[in-house]
Amino acid sequence: MRDMIEEKNRSAIDLLTTLSHELRTPLTAIKGYTSTLVRHEQHLRKRERLEFLQAIQQASEQLEVLINQIIEVQQLEAEPIILEQRQVNLCQLINEAVDDARHAAQHSLRFQHNHPADPYPVFQFEITGCTERQETSHQFIYADRERLREVLRNILENALLYSPRGGSIEVGVRTISMDQILPIMPPTNARNQVQAHGTTATHSQRMVEIWVRDHGIGIEPQHLNEIFEVFHRIDTRLTREVRGLGLGLAISKRIIELHNGTIWAESEMGKGSVFHILLPAA
Repeated sequence: MRDMIEEKNRSAIDLLTTLSHELRTPLTAIKGYTSTLVRHEQHLRKRERLEFLQAIQQASEQLEVLINQIIEVQQLEAEPIILEQRQVNLCQLINEAVDDARHAAQHSLRFQHNHPADPYPVFQFEITGCTERQETSHQFIYADRERLREVLRNILENALLYSPRGGSIEVGVRTISMDQILPIMPPTNARNQVQAHGTTATHSQRMVEIWVRDHGIGIEPQHLNEIFEVFHRIDTRLTREVRGLGLGLAISKRIIELHNGTIWAESEMGKGSVFHILLPAA
């Protein structure tokens, strides 16, 4: 019992430490750049002022994302959520999410390099299962478009964070039956969630699978289930610092469950990870 209490206390302390660090970082940047502008505005060149303002804007956006995620995870856990479901062109949505990820990577990484000569990390995106000018059986599903776009954004952001510079990220989609998907699902909570939400009514039922594959550092087996828990982050001290509260995957899991779907991950250390999203077909 004493060990359990000590472990709980350590978890609470770690949570508060992470929360305070992640909120303090953008606040410190905003305060520092603002103070410099106020004190030395007349001595700064126009380009320097612009760089300071851009840094303030980026830190403000980072702070806004953190606060919004905290509010959202509370709402998803405590309040009944009504999805605004309608027919969604899934291939179009995936392309939009990839464009968002590419733009976000370029925008954020541009300010992470202190030296202008440092090369910007370049990520190659590859989409499979969506062909131009040809409709596929999985192209249209019924879902809350904005919620699903948020899930794809979170998964792609996670792939970017843990991928090496110059790495490639693959996004795929296909229609699959339950008899095909169950044998490859891990014998963990993901399989139980499928059954709990009634998506195994018949083994021939058609499902839509979306996957995101990266070739990054990978996830240790004991963390594969924990990564979907609130405030859980993979320890990357041996690679590079990764910012964030670890809420994106927890939020994504809840949204997918609201769609009567499930999400899980596979990984191999040093070779990368694959995140699977399974949703009922239209």
